[in-house]
Amino acid sequence: MKTNIGKLVVLLAAALSAAACDFLDEYDPNSTTTGNYYTSESDIAASVSGVYASLTQSYYLGSACFHFTDIRAHSTVCHNSGANSGIPYQFYNFTLTEENTYVYNRYTAMYKTISRANTALAHLDDVSYASPDTRDIYEAEVRFLRALTYFYLVTEWGDVPLILTDLTTKDEVAAANRRVPKQQVYQAIFDDLDFAVRSPLRTVCPASECGRASKAAAYALAGKARLQLACDEDFAAEKAASLAAAIELLGEAWNLRTFGALSDIPYANVWSLSTQKGCPENIFQLNFIQGNADLGSAWNYQFGPTQTGITSMKTGQAYNCTTVEIYDRFDPADVRREFLRKFTSSGIDYYHTMKYADLECGPDGYGGNNWVLLRYADVALMLAEACYWSNDLPSARTWLNMVRKRAGLSDWSGSDLRQGIYDERLFEFIQEGLRWQDMLRMYDRMEMIEHYNAVNSNFGLKDLLLPIPYNERILNPEGLYQNPGYTAE
Repeated sequence: MKTNIGKLVVLLAAALSAAACDFLDEYDPNSTTTGNYYTSESDIAASVSGVYASLTQSYYLGSACFHFTDIRAHSTVCHNSGANSGIPYQFYNFTLTEENTYVYNRYTAMYKTISRANTALAHLDDVSYASPDTRDIYEAEVRFLRALTYFYLVTEWGDVPLILTDLTTKDEVAAANRRVPKQQVYQAIFDDLDFAVRSPLRTVCPASECGRASKAAAYALAGKARLQLACDEDFAAEKAASLAAAIELLGEAWNLRTFGALSDIPYANVWSLSTQKGCPENIFQLNFIQGNADLGSAWNYQFGPTQTGITSMKTGQAYNCTTVEIYDRFDPADVRREFLRKFTSSGIDYYHTMKYADLECGPDGYGGNNWVLLRYADVALMLAEACYWSNDLPSARTWLNMVRKRAGLSDWSGSDLRQGIYDERLFEFIQEGLRWQDMLRMYDRMEMIEHYNAVNSNFGLKDLLLPIPYNERILNPEGLYQNPGYTAE
């Protein structure tokens, strides 16, 4: 189905026939209507699974996502950044253009997830359920995933199209293909997550369902979104209220933990293949299966060194490596530093991560390592941030020191608490894809420009946001106006 309508659908919100055939293959999408796909609870379950599966798309939360987070924030580098005519290097060098195919792929991947979510939600009432709570649990899961996707969209692009219904016609797609103020996007995120925490969704997930949403995950994501909004200068008038809401929501997430102190959980348990899926610190993670070409993770060899036998039997690609400068910032007593291993390529020293190492995955390198999106160390350090911005410095230090204690460090004793908190986030979450949003919270716009301009003179106002992809913008140049600083031919 490569019609013009089909193209619009893939780019924005997918016509039902296209979306359905992505995750239900028992029907011919060219000869049946969408309604025929949803005749039983198992069809809805498959539809919801399709939304989860879409998170693992390469340019969303799959093998290429690090370009948009750690690389862009300069906490890591890509050893082979000159590939594809230097397209990856544009993230590190702050020379992104609206023609960058990686940006286009990420944007469309996220709207594919939005499309699948809206399709699933539109058909929840088409079938009956064995348990009365099942329908609302499915809705809560899907709305959590939609909120997660809009969180990335709004923090990376600012104003974006807000699509909350299933689009079934070309005219509906065209009408929805316009940016709305980010305040509306944030409100949609909060509405979805409010539904999730009020639903019969499970409080926390057992190891057997570690890749599914929970109330703890919804509270943690809602707190993160409130904190992100509070640190956005465009919402300065709401800062105090947003911080208070963030502290409340993050506190709710913290109170749902099933362990005592964070230091009771060894840092290695977050990453070990034998403990990761059931680790009580991990709130929400993308679940992968070892040795499976379709369901395994690629970071095992992608983030590995340019040698074999260190993280797997497959030669590493040295993507998302840490530099000597970053490594040297770690305290020698920090247990997290042990997850960085030195290797040398072309006479330059780099550090690859062992967080995603799978030594038993076989020659193809498909690992069983999960991608952890939300964990309790993140909740604790976000509480430290929110307390700091609320001028509750004693509480900020308390939350900060919880994380430091688990890392084998003494209580923080520096003179710049803000720097101390965000440094701790760097050390705790190195190579986990959180750094760009962290930097947006640490600095206001002018500080951000000053900081990165000192690193690379290319950085300017435009680099605070990604460009709207050219192939999208030409569909509606007025409604999909370009972000400042990017050429609009």
